[in-house]
Amino acid sequence: MTRIWLNSLLCSAMFVSTLMLSGCGQSATADRKYYLIDVVRAGKPTAVHNDATLRVRRFNVDEAYATKQLVYRLDEFQYESDYYHQFLVLPGVMITEETRDWLANSGLFGRVTAVGSRLESTYLLEGNVIALYADFTQKSAPQAVMEIRFFLLVGPDANESVALSETYRASSPLSDKTAEAVVEALSKSLENILARLEADVEKVLARRADKGLP
Repeated sequence: MTRIWLNSLLCSAMFVSTLMLSGCGQSATADRKYYLIDVVRAGKPTAVHNDATLRVRRFNVDEAYATKQLVYRLDEFQYESDYYHQFLVLPGVMITEETRDWLANSGLFGRVTAVGSRLESTYLLEGNVIALYADFTQKSAPQAVMEIRFFLLVGPDANESVALSETYRASSPLSDKTAEAVVEALSKSLENILARLEADVEKVLARRADKGLP
């Protein structure tokens, strides 16, 4: 990935000129700003299908997006990371925690735990974040893109078979060409993905319940 500080980009590319809040003259000693992707599951929990325990393993992130720095796609081949605007924690940790909280609030499982839990799990969720960036290739319609591949494993301590293998991609328009707008749009994209994941997991659990399986 091409890694150039964003203030250099702003001096040469007008379509992202407002991403740096202080303009091209911002010095290297300026304070960084930190952000968190945040999603909220709306609506009441779904009826629990069983008393199963789901363990959520920390997600992997493709190397291009494993940085705390926000990433911008400028054209077909050029990407840039933002030194001054960063996630507070690594994206793999942040998105894993948001997913765990979402599924815990869904009511689909009796318990939703982290990897370090001593509880034996019936299901294990793995994820791989394969896209996480703001897309400025269409200058008049920038958007935030997220794509995650999920695997839901089932069996004693969730080590037997794959119950669900699905990839979800979502893009959300930016309300403004600022880092805050990028993070807000990424949050909306994750919300979209988790709503679809929940719906598909519910179908899996319903099919298994019809067969008398946990």
